[in-house]
Amino acid sequence: MGALTLIGTALSAAAAISASGAQSNAAEFNAEMAQQQAERERQIAERDAEDLRRRSSRVLAASRARRAGSGLAAVGSPLLVDEATAAEIELGAQDLLAGGAVRAYGYRQQASLSRARAAGARTGGFLKAGGTLLTGASAADF
Repeated sequence: MGALTLIGTALSAAAAISASGAQSNAAEFNAEMAQQQAERERQIAERDAEDLRRRSSRVLAASRARRAGSGLAAVGSPLLVDEATAAEIELGAQDLLAGGAVRAYGYRQQASLSRARAAGARTGGFLKAGGTLLTGASAADF
């Protein structure tokens, strides 16, 4: 009976390690996906901010051209309006970048949590396997 108990115990321990490996691999995969999404969010924010700057720059240039065509000089109030508009454009671009950074941070946190889960699964599997081996060894009849 003792040999069968030991074989069963060894199989149970191997199954615990195998299961923890699968859990660990899944958590590592989730971490990698979250890390990639964080990078995508950062890139999307950069692209959106640049698009905003480009579109707004064209609108601002068209406004300046219309003023110049009408004979208004780019001094005084028109200049102040242009400066305020340019500042608002940049503020909007910075808001887009900040939003992307916040979303990227959230994904990086998910990645860290997934990596911690992976490490915990590995450790837990080995601890469970060790416990199973000890329990089986103490139950074996020799």
